[in-house]
Amino acid sequence: MPHGRASVAGPGRTPLVPVLAAIGVLLALVGAVSCARGNSEDAGEGHGLPKYYAAADLLTAVTRRQQQDRTVQLRLSGRLDTPEAAPTELSGHGALRVERDGVSAQLTQTLGPPSGAPSSSTFAVLRGEQVWQQAGDGWTRVDEAATGTPEKTLATTAANVVAGAEPTAHLARYRDAALVADAADDTVAGVPAVRYLVVVDLVRAAELEEDPAVREALRAQAEGGLTRMSSTLWIDADNRPLRSETRRNVPGVGTLTLTADYRDWGGPVAIAAPGPAV
Repeated sequence: MPHGRASVAGPGRTPLVPVLAAIGVLLALVGAVSCARGNSEDAGEGHGLPKYYAAADLLTAVTRRQQQDRTVQLRLSGRLDTPEAAPTELSGHGALRVERDGVSAQLTQTLGPPSGAPSSSTFAVLRGEQVWQQAGDGWTRVDEAATGTPEKTLATTAANVVAGAEPTAHLARYRDAALVADAADDTVAGVPAVRYLVVVDLVRAAELEEDPAVREALRAQAEGGLTRMSSTLWIDADNRPLRSETRRNVPGVGTLTLTADYRDWGGPVAIAAPGPAV
């Protein structure tokens, strides 16, 4: 399964703030992908693939397939546009693996700032909880309990990235506030697929949300004018996600445009197991 990567500031390492911004960007992108279609290919002739017009049906079909395959390779590409600086190019690659008690992932991300050389960092999140930062040839456990520290922020963000890296993460969370706005034949790298445009009503999502912190965050977005979140997901004939795209505003950062491509579902993946607690 795709893996995520990030770095903590230190001698000779990438500064923490840009890394966290990039991780936040990856989070926004991989789970809830947008209606941007810049990387989609012309649909051409219709493929006649079955289509799901209810969000719950789409989620059920894709989830069943993911539970069977369990693993996938992931590649990310995108750009972060900020009001006061030139665009920052973003890329990443890794893998995900569905466990009985959560999702494990490892991801390497690369930032191409407007000035200066690109920088890369790697992190692993195990079963959606333990967060590890790669340092040289080894790994360092990030203290998720260190409230108010950069490490705590990194741990929380990294765990969210992994949750978001699941193609249907946001659809699963907001299934009762989502609808399939469009389902059309398309292709991804020559493979016949159905392109789904899914829209989540954030006002409705806030009403249904049980987590107080998440509910308030959703309400704040809605009050700020962001009442809907659109995502695009490409599914093949076997209900395997092939690609997702997103373009959305990241509060306090800028506008993120991101594409996630999935490949080799069910194949072998390499995810670090850094410590005895794994």
